[in-house]
Amino acid sequence: MRPSTDVSAPDSLVDLPCACATVRRAARAVTQLYDRHLRATEIEGTQFSLLSVLSSLGPCNQAAIGERFALDKTTLSRNLKLLKNKGWIEAAETADGRERRYVLTAAGGKRLAAARPAWRRAQEHLRASMSEKEWDAMWKVFRALTTAAHSARRGMSAGSTK
Repeated sequence: MRPSTDVSAPDSLVDLPCACATVRRAARAVTQLYDRHLRATEIEGTQFSLLSVLSSLGPCNQAAIGERFALDKTTLSRNLKLLKNKGWIEAAETADGRERRYVLTAAGGKRLAAARPAWRRAQEHLRASMSEKEWDAMWKVFRALTTAAHSARRGMSAGSTK
């Protein structure tokens, strides 16, 4: 009997020899789940995340947002421009005029509030698919992986070739 080729079936997942490919596969699967839940609210998971950060932190410059999500400047600029074009955020100059801070608009706040129940359902759907131990371990692994990647990247910047 041949192994299943249905990649949506958990038993068919093979270990990939590359940490990056494995993390990206997991990220795509989770993103698809959240986007499916959020679809009816006409917002994507990445947009929801950015609006949530602006809602919780208040006015933020692009560097602070990028650092929070480990996003490069180009990707973040593209996403912020999309949110701005939809009227969900706006850029406001600081008193000295040297930087722009992004703020959630009333329309962005309404969109975020409308999407929160769908986001909660996505979160609960994922949570229910894991044991409590797996759920807790996931967060620990995410923190360790992110910290390790940042550390390795800083090492590369310092000229390390290990």
